[in-house]
Amino acid sequence: MKSMSSADIAACVSELQQLVGGKVEKIYHHPPDEIRVKIYAGGRKDLILEAGRRIHLTKFPRESPRIPSSFAMLLRKHLEGGRVRKIEQHDFDRVVVIEVEREKRNFIIVELFSKGNVILADESFRIIMPLKPFFKPGEVYRFPEPRTTPFELNSEKLAEIFRDEDKEVVRILARSGLGGLYAEEVCLRAGINKNKVAKELNEEEIEKIAEAIDSIFGAIRRGAFTPHIVSKDGEYIDVLPIELQIYDGLERKYFPTFNEALDEYYARRISEVKQEESEELKKLKARLEKQLETKKEFENEMERYRAAGDAVYENYQLLEQILEAFRQARQQKSWDEIKKIVRAHPKLSKLVVEIHPEKNSVVVNIGPKIELALDKNLPQIADVYYERAKKVRQKLEGLLKAIEKTKEEMQRVEELEAKKYVKGLRVARKREWFERFRWFITSDGFLVIGGRNAAMNEEIVSKYMEPKDLFFHTQTPGAPATVLKLGQEAPETSIIEAAQFAATYSALWKEGKYSGEVYYVKPEQVKRAAKHGEYLARGSFYIEGKRNYLTVAVSCAVGVEVEKLRVLGGPTNAVKKYCDYYVELDIGNMSANEISVEIARKLVEMAKEEERHIVRSIATPDEIMKFLPPGKSRIKK
Repeated sequence: MKSMSSADIAACVSELQQLVGGKVEKIYHHPPDEIRVKIYAGGRKDLILEAGRRIHLTKFPRESPRIPSSFAMLLRKHLEGGRVRKIEQHDFDRVVVIEVEREKRNFIIVELFSKGNVILADESFRIIMPLKPFFKPGEVYRFPEPRTTPFELNSEKLAEIFRDEDKEVVRILARSGLGGLYAEEVCLRAGINKNKVAKELNEEEIEKIAEAIDSIFGAIRRGAFTPHIVSKDGEYIDVLPIELQIYDGLERKYFPTFNEALDEYYARRISEVKQEESEELKKLKARLEKQLETKKEFENEMERYRAAGDAVYENYQLLEQILEAFRQARQQKSWDEIKKIVRAHPKLSKLVVEIHPEKNSVVVNIGPKIELALDKNLPQIADVYYERAKKVRQKLEGLLKAIEKTKEEMQRVEELEAKKYVKGLRVARKREWFERFRWFITSDGFLVIGGRNAAMNEEIVSKYMEPKDLFFHTQTPGAPATVLKLGQEAPETSIIEAAQFAATYSALWKEGKYSGEVYYVKPEQVKRAAKHGEYLARGSFYIEGKRNYLTVAVSCAVGVEVEKLRVLGGPTNAVKKYCDYYVELDIGNMSANEISVEIARKLVEMAKEEERHIVRSIATPDEIMKFLPPGKSRIKK
């Protein structure tokens, strides 16, 4: 997707003079690089400023972000309610300066070259804040060094530039302010071989080049625009303020203004980029679906072979009798005679379902079908089935690796999309002190924290447990030291949820137990030192006095609280209350790595279209994994 050239910017800024005198009503930041300024100038206008790429009015504004970024808030603080006094292109460079006056003057500097930037500066061009950290707040903005512009390139100036140059004329023109496309166009209009060495040009050729430059840039200076989009086979190739001969033969779609042409071009190209990404994701999803179907087939096939091998030993006596009977029959009769005898015998015909003379074997149905080779004994026959199961298992192991690779590729594509549209959101939120631990907020608004290991258990009890809290632990070992902050003032619902939390993140989940006994006590009952003559392991505590017992079910959900840009996990009722999107978990057969990827994908699927990029950026598998119970899980249907 093209970035605007200096000529494009000149044409666009010429049309943007309609905004001068307008009032800045609202400013939005669509991460990572797009700023939208809503201006009232004889009607509401939306001005798009995208660092490194484009500036233009749009009729297709994206949905306003639900959560403004810090940069958007700063722009609003300094500019909202102000009047647009000037919109200028700096020295025919790819820099646009917008002056806004509200009590005092401030500037928005839009860099449209390279990676670009959008910078808020004061009346002395001292930087207040850049969108990208290529500058430091407080330093004075330095504009690019002045350079020759196409408007200065008359025949005398060109002769001076070409005099000692031994490079191609097109390259010299491109670096003299025209850019590559317009340098090619000038050579075409002038009838000059673009690869000719510049210093070999004669006066007549230089004059033709000067005339060609004037025919192009004179039209831009006069505002004689013919705004259009160039396309080929329905695909947009370029957007231009004037017609270029280099595109002769291609389709052109014309617009009343260059801003409208830019708007149509970028709206379509951005849509196409997103579609390409979604098509890639669709292919990966289709591949994963097929792989999962094959996985199920392998698992079923492996189970059938194992069952057949087991059935040989479970029906050993019967199969031994059948084998011996057929061996004796083969000594006296042909296979055709044996087939007739089997068909005529009511019980035998049901038991022997196939006869294979060429393989010297018969197939019997004893639940699973077993092929009995007359030249093998039963242990050898059983080994045939176990060996087949082993080969399928090896295929399955290879397939499981392929499935993991597909999931990783899907995650890569999703994260790439997230980086394009929500860069910086992950670090926009300041993390709270308790997020180092296991934690959740009860449905009544009380904080619960728990240790992730023995060291954290000790830290919570020694540093963060206070007199009005409550301490929770399961009756059996292998649980986090859990503290309900201000628990002695908390209602029963919070006490039950804290107990569920302690049970869920204990060994109960890992052992496949759906409920367990949890006790709670006051802080003064929790002793860090053992009784005389006894030993306490690190992270363990001695409880003194009466314990309050509760029998609770394990309960876990994981979700996203969009407004606060965070993942939450814990007892289902609490997560339901705060999260915009959540999934409930159950004890299952998926590892933490597997289930975290599944949860991340599910949460994105559940989100509204306009919030999916936010959810994708927040609910990463790594972040989700922090809230998973120990052991294996599954998503409840």
